[in-house]
Amino acid sequence: MEKASSHPINASSSFRDATRALTTEDILTLLNTSEDNWPGRCWNATDSVIDEKNVRFSLTPEMCDEITHALTFLRENNLTLHNLTQEDFRIPSLARRMKTMREQLDHGAGFLILETNLSAQLSESDFELVGWALCNYFGQIMRQGINSDLRLFTVADKGSENIDPTRIGASANRSAKHTDNGCLEPRPPTYIGLYCYRSSPHGGETTIVSAISVLRTISKKQPDLLPQYFQPYHFRAPQAHVWPTRGPTVQKPIFEFRHNELHVHYANVMVFPGMSLAGHALSPAQVDALALLDKVIESSALNFQTLLKPGDLLVMNNLAFLHGREAFAPGQASGRTLKRYWMWRRHIGPGTDPVLLDLDEFGY
Repeated sequence: MEKASSHPINASSSFRDATRALTTEDILTLLNTSEDNWPGRCWNATDSVIDEKNVRFSLTPEMCDEITHALTFLRENNLTLHNLTQEDFRIPSLARRMKTMREQLDHGAGFLILETNLSAQLSESDFELVGWALCNYFGQIMRQGINSDLRLFTVADKGSENIDPTRIGASANRSAKHTDNGCLEPRPPTYIGLYCYRSSPHGGETTIVSAISVLRTISKKQPDLLPQYFQPYHFRAPQAHVWPTRGPTVQKPIFEFRHNELHVHYANVMVFPGMSLAGHALSPAQVDALALLDKVIESSALNFQTLLKPGDLLVMNNLAFLHGREAFAPGQASGRTLKRYWMWRRHIGPGTDPVLLDLDEFGY
């Protein structure tokens, strides 16, 4: 084990200033703290905390009535997905349940499935509106592209139209565990919402794994590799996420501690080509660390798996969990269509207040 650093551990600093210097002992100390503060995240595939009955919620008849009235209001006033605001789509009975559901995301298992049973009753455009409104109660909806996908992204097999290898969500291929990295923004999405409009007759199961459980497993297998995950790596940004005035990669660590909370940022299909694009060859230790990470995050012993039904809205904590998807029947005939929403959390920390964000992110 490496010798502990002589400097105090500052888990609240940005990784540029602090995490490069973290030693194995530092990381284990911070991991223990994170586990103590967020024990609900320390689960594996057999824990009762992630039983379907514990992670499923349902819309009440009152909520459904409020949604119906809101959709009528939008139609009567010619409001669409592109010009509605949160004031236009109110679901007050959902607001009364939101504290419990946010608690599940922030301090519990880290994900939930909200059964709406609305897909058969709505057109696809109305379904998108409902998804936006539901997710807006969890957090502020953020853009997913510069010129398109400003309020959502449709996850479906695009076939030959998908020429971007980093956008696994646009294919029917198996998606390895990853986080949604939101490369346009300085902050990735806190939450992800996946709203199932149609499911595939074959495959497409969603899988989720806890970052704390992953890092703890690695610490038991090969603790000497831990510091490799806290170094900055270049991520190749999706083509729709590249600013014209900036390069094709963004830098971030794979794991970091922010305010003693373990965060994860990862996508194998972004890191390897990103390092190559940036002209930085991976060191042997980094290659070993990434190989071990890829193995651990796919372990069936750590993964929750579920098949979303039409009308199911899966919401997960994107900072503390990774997710993936099994392959499904390719082509438009398979019909698998999910609406993906990205959200920033508003109720913890600086939220989306520009003053508090600058003070937090720039260390003032």
